[in-house]
Amino acid sequence: MKRIIITVICVLLVVGMVSGCGLIPTPDTTTTTTTSPQTPSKNDLTGTFDRPYASYYEEGMALLDEDTYVVYFNFDGFARYYFDAYLADENLSKDSTLKKLMSEGTFFENFRNALPSITNPCQNQVLSGATSAVTKNVYRYYSKSLNMVVQQERENSSKILPQVTVENGISTASVAHYLAEPFLNFNDQDKLYITTDPTDSAVAGTALEGSYLDRFNQLIKLVKGEPLKTSGKTITVTELPRFIVFYADDLDALGHNESSHYGVPLAKTEESRMQNVLARLKLMDDKLGEFIEACKEKGIYDKMTFFLTTDHGMSPFGTQSANDPENYELSKFGDLCTDIKKFNNTYNVEMVAPNQSPSAKTNVVAVSANLNVQLTFKDGITESQLQTLKTYLMTKKYVGNVLTRQELEEMGYWTEAADLIVTPAEHYCFSGQTFAKYIARGQHDSTLPTANNVFGIAWGKGIKKGYVYDEIAYNYDFGVTMAACLGVTLPNANGIVLDIFERE
Repeated sequence: MKRIIITVICVLLVVGMVSGCGLIPTPDTTTTTTTSPQTPSKNDLTGTFDRPYASYYEEGMALLDEDTYVVYFNFDGFARYYFDAYLADENLSKDSTLKKLMSEGTFFENFRNALPSITNPCQNQVLSGATSAVTKNVYRYYSKSLNMVVQQERENSSKILPQVTVENGISTASVAHYLAEPFLNFNDQDKLYITTDPTDSAVAGTALEGSYLDRFNQLIKLVKGEPLKTSGKTITVTELPRFIVFYADDLDALGHNESSHYGVPLAKTEESRMQNVLARLKLMDDKLGEFIEACKEKGIYDKMTFFLTTDHGMSPFGTQSANDPENYELSKFGDLCTDIKKFNNTYNVEMVAPNQSPSAKTNVVAVSANLNVQLTFKDGITESQLQTLKTYLMTKKYVGNVLTRQELEEMGYWTEAADLIVTPAEHYCFSGQTFAKYIARGQHDSTLPTANNVFGIAWGKGIKKGYVYDEIAYNYDFGVTMAACLGVTLPNANGIVLDIFERE
């Protein structure tokens, strides 16, 4: 039964990706599509969904030699359908660095994130190489023991890779990846946290302070060995750190379209929202190319291995334009409550805000970040009852997906956080702000392909060239794989070492 459920979920997600995420890019003719082998590893190590590690990996071994630098890029909010639309626009993608890298490295055709598909939990998942069952961070949940909705921030019950590298004496630097900051500082080049530099002439006094440009400029200075300012202090790194983490949130900020960000005005339509996102992706793509050229000029590019992915995608929701005939403006949470009551009139559903407790009469506690709604049944509920409720809810037009406690557990979700998760259909939401009107907005706490299917690519030293990894893989697999590159182990990880390395 377990394997059947997993297979159905995976098939539905793949189908959704093709129908809902735009064009799937056609790889360059130099790119070879190959299915990665499923041979068990020497230690019979497996991860989520019983997926085996790369067969040549041995626990604790370093897949790359010590003369290798590993660089991890995270472009927050980089949905796969963004990349598809970007490639489809020849004016934007002409001379694209990302497009070139598809033939120079390994491109992930079916790359996913994991619930809750929210920034802090998912960033932790990638760097811990594990799902929320391990990290125990789902952003927001109802605690039965506390009888209160708990709002989480950056909590993680496991270690993250920058923490592990520092503990193992591997020189580490982070450009603005906030999760690494507690383990680094501003004046030690062996464990260096690099903030943005508002005095940089390229961004000073402009809306680009703190943007991708500010952060890439810092990264380029790091590689070139030039003086850079971090938290007001000036430091010159004489020896490049072996592990570098880079983070930029432009695509996420523009994708949400809640207000003007980084000098880009609020979009009034879904078409304009997409134009804003793709225009910024073009700039980030170009700057990535500039960084690569800096590495080549420094003579270290051939010693570097790169991973680029994201935490989540972005699902469009709300009215798409002034002429949209569908009523997507308002939350469907009220409809959900009404239908659950029709299903069982003893169920009293209440949306509870963070740090608040449900009323005495409430026996079904709802928690939402905007799209998904998590339901916890205070008096308990069986899996059979959940499956029956799921079947009923799936008949509703505004419902896109429903996952029961058992299904969540099989996906690696921290099931203490919810008994049931309901995803709204495309463009709908389950916001607790019942009368708020949403126009051309984006959000990502969803199982929809627009939020779940994300961009992923690896290239550089030791990585297979012109290779398409076409099996389903997950962004948290990158954490485990990067750890294997460096010869360290992430405790409790349930991702896998991906079979993307050149071997004779």
